[in-house]
Amino acid sequence: MFIRARNLHTVPLGKIVALVGENGSGKTTLVKLLAGLYTPDHGRILWDDVDAATADRHLLAERVAMVAQDFKRWPFTARVNVAVGRSSAPLTEEGVAGAVTEAGAEEVLADLPRGLDTLLARNFSGGHELSGGQWQRLGIARAAYRRGRILIVDEPTAALDARAELEVFEKIRALAGTGQTVILITHRLASVRHADLVHVLEQGRLVESGTPDELLATGGVYAELYSLQAEQFTAKVPSSGVMAKVPANVPAPKAG
Repeated sequence: MFIRARNLHTVPLGKIVALVGENGSGKTTLVKLLAGLYTPDHGRILWDDVDAATADRHLLAERVAMVAQDFKRWPFTARVNVAVGRSSAPLTEEGVAGAVTEAGAEEVLADLPRGLDTLLARNFSGGHELSGGQWQRLGIARAAYRRGRILIVDEPTAALDARAELEVFEKIRALAGTGQTVILITHRLASVRHADLVHVLEQGRLVESGTPDELLATGGVYAELYSLQAEQFTAKVPSSGVMAKVPANVPAPKAG
């Protein structure tokens, strides 16, 4: 199965496809078109030669799982927050446990007083509140439980620290390894290096496509954005081993 735009750009089955570009370039709008949430004003999006604009919207939705930036924080138990990803199917403990593992959310549940039976709403008696990063992992578990043929993840690690971010991307790559197609939107281009295909958007237009190494070699928009981010993590070492001087009004760092 693949999605095809009018100019024959494709999303191959079982691969990680990254959409990158600056804010306002059209990345989120494009994935909403792919998911059938929007219909295109011009051109077509095809699922194996079936036009998404005329396809059965229920059947199309059944094939897509999505983790959006504004994922829902339902005031239900942790179990229901995961299983609501496919509410039309019978709730199974095996399915919930598998989704939690795929999302790397085991530690989230371990910290909850009643595990999966913990009510995630502090305003109610016995309720518990999660941090932003914990909610994000639960949102990914919800999408894993849905078992869509295509998983769309829009900035999936925005609320995570560096270590947790690496773990989440490892889980996402594992999903593609099982045959699920992953469409990834992220501003962190270091994470895109493991994608099979990258589409670069600029002001609503597709300007570059290729593997990460191919795009770095061409020196275009992707290479420019990658270099700008890489510079932020490149420490300049003083020459001749001379230590940099710290102004007197700057307090010394505390031990530990």
